[in-house]
Amino acid sequence: MRRMSSTRDWFGAALVEIAREYDHVVVVNCDLAKATRTLPFKEEFPDRFFECGIAEANAIGVAAGLAQEGFRPFVASFGHFLTGKFLEIFQSVGLNDAGVVLVGTHAGLAIGRDGPTQMGLRDVALMRTLPNVRVFQPADGAEVWQMMEHLATDRHPSYLRLCRQPQPEVHAEGYRFRFGVPHVVREGADVVVFAMGGTVPVAVEAAGRLAADGITPTVVNVSSLPVDRAAVARLAGAHRRAVVVEDHYLVGGLADEIGRIVLGLPDRPRFDVLAVPDYGQAGPPEELYRRYRLDAAGIAAFVREAAR
Repeated sequence: MRRMSSTRDWFGAALVEIAREYDHVVVVNCDLAKATRTLPFKEEFPDRFFECGIAEANAIGVAAGLAQEGFRPFVASFGHFLTGKFLEIFQSVGLNDAGVVLVGTHAGLAIGRDGPTQMGLRDVALMRTLPNVRVFQPADGAEVWQMMEHLATDRHPSYLRLCRQPQPEVHAEGYRFRFGVPHVVREGADVVVFAMGGTVPVAVEAAGRLAADGITPTVVNVSSLPVDRAAVARLAGAHRRAVVVEDHYLVGGLADEIGRIVLGLPDRPRFDVLAVPDYGQAGPPEELYRRYRLDAAGIAAFVREAAR
């Protein structure tokens, strides 16, 4: 694993680069250009930057209109606020199959002291209910850049989920993102751990800690949904235990996606989920991740229990 940065930072850099190549890329902003890292785009492309203020519902409508006119709008806000306008997303983006990229930053517990009123913890669940909306959550910078190239040239309605916390690079040189295809970032046996975004490098660290106990979990990065069902079935079926770790509510997210696939296997592995079972709390991020067992020590302990 290499240098640390947050996926929102990588997004901001990649957004400017793809906009230089694709002039149909525009940004619709919700008074959070600094926090969502869309400010550099505004500075370089002021005529392609539309500020709607603290009005996510309006921004979604504006973005849907731009998409219907042939633009590829990236509408950016905190994931909690953006997906909180679910009716507008349903009506204007989903139902019209409008090619909008909804960019939700500050995913999960890492927003810390601002607490559950600003934590993106139920965003994946909401977006998964819309049959034509694709979900993307990169695990590192290499994946951000490749996802952004994909999103700039694609026309599907999409939700891009980004983290605030710095993350190390987890992919080896030569990695290529393919939509819906899970990627094994650490080979192992007996237990397979499925994760997304910020939990991927933490799960890799947890796997390293478990080596001393003779437990070698396979760690899989599921960075886009809907996921390839056959690929997940092969991975889960090759292990005695399957675990999902996610910085999201226990219900509705990656666990439900993987669980539905595991449920259909003829010889099902034991299935366990580690996620946020309540509304979340306010506090320093490191304390919150420790409280919910979503730090390396907690994940290692959970997988150790699941491996018994």
